[in-house]
Amino acid sequence: MFRKISLAVSGLMLATAIAGTVGTGMAQAAQATMAATSGMSGTMSATMASTMSGTMAAGKSHYVGWVPPALTSPFHVKMRDGALKAAADLGWKLEVQSPASESDFAGQVTLVQQLIQKGVEAVSINPIQVEAMITGVKAANAANIPVFMHNFITPLSQGNVTEYVGYDQWGGAEKLGIYTCGLLAKKYSTTPAAAHGKVYILLGIESIFSHRRTQGYQAGITETCPGVTIVGQQTAEWDRAKGADVAAAALQKTPDIDVFYGNSDEMAIGASLAATKLGLTINKDFFAIAIDGNDPTLDLIKQGKFTATLGVDPYRMGQTVVTQMQKVLNGEKLPQFLLTPSTVVDASNITDYVAGKLWTAPVAGSAENDNGKPTVSTSGAATMAATMNMTMAVTMAPTAAK
Repeated sequence: MFRKISLAVSGLMLATAIAGTVGTGMAQAAQATMAATSGMSGTMSATMASTMSGTMAAGKSHYVGWVPPALTSPFHVKMRDGALKAAADLGWKLEVQSPASESDFAGQVTLVQQLIQKGVEAVSINPIQVEAMITGVKAANAANIPVFMHNFITPLSQGNVTEYVGYDQWGGAEKLGIYTCGLLAKKYSTTPAAAHGKVYILLGIESIFSHRRTQGYQAGITETCPGVTIVGQQTAEWDRAKGADVAAAALQKTPDIDVFYGNSDEMAIGASLAATKLGLTINKDFFAIAIDGNDPTLDLIKQGKFTATLGVDPYRMGQTVVTQMQKVLNGEKLPQFLLTPSTVVDASNITDYVAGKLWTAPVAGSAENDNGKPTVSTSGAATMAATMNMTMAVTMAPTAAK
């Protein structure tokens, strides 16, 4: 059994490496694939952790800014913590300013402007509303302050951004769609291609984030298990309590929903709690999957109370942004888009994910646009990656409760 799981995890790691490098050039794809298949991902993680810590040449101290959408989500808290740790290791001051809620578009822009007035030497922003943030970016440009966008690889229509750092949301969500096909195939003792079942989607606040995470997931299902039906979708505004309310109402209308998929972990956790309260059993009667890889979600997976999450490792993403800031402040040129990895995390590989063994080195990538199309081509290497993820889902899906 151990060997079987190990092989499945290796397949997932290889799939992630291949998918993450499509569109970045054959040399990058070969490099990422060789690293995954030769068992070097753990080595890479250790090397990067070392690079992001005290072993980096901590030369001149710098004062930089960090502006998340808010700190109401464990995801953004974790990313902030990673950035703070990397900055502390360098002897830098990193000031975090966040709006009270993820709907305060104007407030986030104001915080960016205030950091500029305070004299930050670089600033990283995860914009709530893309067009609204153009004002903040232009203000930084006028002050010759490098601007980074974290957890975000969609170019602004105006203003100069030094580098966008984030993961492919469509591609990550597509992995979860394929994973869903494997779960339902196992539940109903069939193949992924012949799988059937009912899926309900919990949407985030209307934005490119909710668009990409929904469209990519739907694409994974449509391409892999077209017999699966999406019976409904509704916004839960990234919130756990609202996710519970939406799921409870959905189950009243459709009691036999097989899978709740959330654009974020918190909404799907709410859905899982609501379904459990109604007497349903997680990983037997229904599955709960989402995107983020937050600590509370990982704890629930370990406890058998949540099915799977798309782990994007926000802590290491935060560290990566500070590393990139250091490079540009040292005069180095950066790729405009830096693609960080994403991995489907369930009970079978959670230990390795938490230990950082599934993190692979970020690579130069391409923009993700709100255009209803994949970020990268789904042909060639990406098709191979999808197949391997589908195999992983069938092999490693959680065992139904007895």
